Amino acid sequence: MQFIGKRLNAPLLGAPGCKLTNTTLKENLLNADQQFESLQRLYEKFQPDIMLPMMELTVEADTLGMGVRIPENDNPAVVEHKVSGLSDFEGVVRNYKGISDRMKVFIDVMSKMSSKLPASVVNLAYVIGPFTLVGELMGVENVCISSIMEPDFMKRQLEFCNQVIGDYANELFNAGADGIVVLEPTAMLLSPEGYVANSLEPFKDLLEIVTNKNLILHICGNTMHLVEGMCKTGTIGLSLDTAVDFSKLKDKVPKNIALIGNVDPVNIMLQGTPENVEAAAQKLINDMSDTDNYILSTGCDLPLDTPMENIEAFMRVARKWKKDVQSLT
Repeated sequence: MQFIGKRLNAPLLGAPGCKLTNTTLKENLLNADQQFESLQRLYEKFQPDIMLPMMELTVEADTLGMGVRIPENDNPAVVEHKVSGLSDFEGVVRNYKGISDRMKVFIDVMSKMSSKLPASVVNLAYVIGPFTLVGELMGVENVCISSIMEPDFMKRQLEFCNQVIGDYANELFNAGADGIVVLEPTAMLLSPEGYVANSLEPFKDLLEIVTNKNLILHICGNTMHLVEGMCKTGTIGLSLDTAVDFSKLKDKVPKNIALIGNVDPVNIMLQGTPENVEAAAQKLINDMSDTDNYILSTGCDLPLDTPMENIEAFMRVARKWKKDVQSLT
């Protein structure tokens, strides 16, 4: 999959599609036909270069028996972390039966995206990252403590979680995904040294498990302290949040790794005006004008109530950016 030099755009759409189909987020997350209809309506309205399903961070944890709450119109959350020690973890391992119903929903969504959207569209899927999945098993505070105090136990959990993620990722690739975004938000809490053992090396291990090596890494928050390590994972792209200044980062990222982001999804896309959106997107384009490895995107997935006129403003800038380069070639 080649991103470099193409001036692609990838707004992290998904949830706003519910507004186009007059459905709830929950209905979309639990029903593949409904979710694809919402995504298809989004594509027809905005026609981005890259499409993704609705971002969902609890699918794998649900598969492993954690308690998950799915509100009508808010992001699902793990509300019961069942691993507090080795015996709990061994029980989770024994009970894992492979691809679950929730996974099957998103596999079906990807199959529909790859077969029914235009062939020119790059279809990406999401999976959770291994360190973040261990955090869903143990709770965020406990996983941070365990990463320091119980490195052997952490390693066992990371290896198992990678197998679960790998099973899911391979089925998403089989369904037609061109690439997969690995969501690893909990890694933002790690030090650069802790990142190596608990996220960087597990990401490399995941690459050995998956049949397709097109993995993109997304970590929320200010990840400037982790970027050097993130570039060593083997990823083909870094999707980074609004807190990261791309103008200060671009010279630190190898040119064969795409930099993806990072218009503010809340302060600009949700709460701003179309003029605010255009200004923010254009500033990013100007800041990255001397690079070939930039993809215009948002810092994270767009909230459900993001105004359609703001998404259109984002796409207006993206289309002009691509048209400008095409007129020169």
